[in-house]
Order: sequence, then C-alpha cells, then structure tokens
Amino acid sequence: MGWLERSAPVPGLWRAGQGVRAGWRVAMFLALTAGFVLAGAALAAPFVLPRLHTGAGLTPGFLAINEALLVVPAGLASGIMLRLEGRGLAACGLAGRRRAARCAAGFALGVGLLAVLAALLLLTGHARVAWGGLGLAALGWYALAWAAASLFIGFTEEFTFRGYLLQTLTRGGGFWQALMFTSLLFAALHFSNHGEGWLGALNAALGGAVFALGIRRSGALWWSIGLHGGWDYAENFLFGTPDSGQSCAFTLLRLSPAGAPWLSGGATGPEGSLFATVLLTGAALALWAWPVNKPE
Repeated sequence: MGWLERSAPVPGLWRAGQGVRAGWRVAMFLALTAGFVLAGAALAAPFVLPRLHTGAGLTPGFLAINEALLVVPAGLASGIMLRLEGRGLAACGLAGRRRAARCAAGFALGVGLLAVLAALLLLTGHARVAWGGLGLAALGWYALAWAAASLFIGFTEEFTFRGYLLQTLTRGGGFWQALMFTSLLFAALHFSNHGEGWLGALNAALGGAVFALGIRRSGALWWSIGLHGGWDYAENFLFGTPDSGQSCAFTLLRLSPAGAPWLSGGATGPEGSLFATVLLTGAALALWAWPVNKPE
C-alpha cells in the first residue's frame, strides 16, 4: 500500500477512509505536470521547436516535439503519483488486450467522423476544397508521418487528460464528475490556443466527453487514443483544415472555410462549426447509450 492510500482514523480535509482525497491527488498531479512542462519548455522549446516550424504551417515533426513536451511531464507526474499510491500503469487506463485492434477501430471512426463533418461543410457551401499540392513520393511520406504524429497526439492528450486524472476522479467521486472536470480542463487549454473561439472551446469540451465515454465503454484508453488520432489525422492531413486556428503544412487537400464563421468554423477550423457541435453531441449520446465493457 502506498503512502497516499493510508486511511485516516477520523476522516478529515486531507485524508478519508480511502486515503488522501481524490481532489488533493489531482492537485498534486497537475502541479507536478505543470512544473515539468515549464522546465521542459525552458530547456528544449526555444532550441528545438523553431527549427521544425515552417511559414506554411505546422509540420508532423513540430507537433511531435510539442506533444513530447506534454506527455513526458505527464508521464513523470503519473509515475510519481502511482508510486505514492502503490499502483501500476493499469490505474491510468493502459490495461487491456487487443490494444492495436481497438486503437485501429477508433482511428477509423475518427477519420469517418471528420469526413462526415467535411462533407456537411462542403454540401452546405460552408467550405471549399483544393488539392494540397504534394507530389506522389512526398504524398506517401507525409501520409505516414502525419499518421504517426496524429496517433502520438491522441496518445499524449488522452494519457494526460484522461489517464491518471480521469481514473483518479472516477475512483474518488464517480465517472460523471470525472468526465465534467477533464472535459472542461481540456476545453480551457484549447481556448488558450491562438485563433480558438468560444464555439471551438465548447466543441473541445464535447470532444473530451466523447473520449471519456469511449474509455468508459471500452474499459481502457486505447480506443479513444485511436479516435482522437483519427480525427486529427483527417483534420491535419487528409483535409488540411485549420486546427484551433493553426494551419498545417504538407497536406493531401486544403479545406478552407466559406460563409458565416459559426457554421464554417472560420479561422478556428471545422472544430469551431455548429455542425461539429451537432456531430459530437450525437457521438456522445451514442456512446452514452452503448453498454459498458471491461478491459480484456
């Protein structure tokens, strides 16, 4: 039994019957993660990220390094907290078999959902599409590079927001409280992105709810990692749309907004569209109604 798991003879503000209360554990995790992120950004970001950024937009390498500056701190913070609790990585939602299969199934659905959103925008006249300009050899390379980067983004953000955080809050106060907190935190950090609007932040919260429900449904992170990665892959590479106000370089297509920003997404990208709100709400309701499984 870890130090954080030791119960108090008389429950108080710090400890209860199950050890240190979940809220304090979450605060410790967030403080550790923030500290490691600041240290990593100070040491690495000024020297590495500028070399990987192009005037044409974000590249797979830039995003991979950027995500590493989050997932490494989150991994260190999770490791410290799990050590203090006497738990293993399974407590962060990384248990289960058929990980690759579940990740692939989620990836395919994520691509499909973004494709439906792109189709809605095109059919209603709220987007225009053009060829991205890649040659055949470059197309194959960037298709693979963006797939790897997108899956890494999916792993990083699901592990950070819905790994230790979601699992700890679920154990301490229930799943719905955990879903609400992690989704609002996910939206708040998206809202800090340059070019993000209020509708985009709302859709980020809905997306967070979808990912959390996917974890509840499947019993582990893997399906939601794939879903998150597939959505980003379609957004960043296949359709080349703005992502939270930032454009990507080396894409298959170029989907640009047209018409009212609240329908087209405007500079935010499709994630800032009311069509995305409807689509993500439908996905959340479908997952809410789906039977809950246990990890295999």
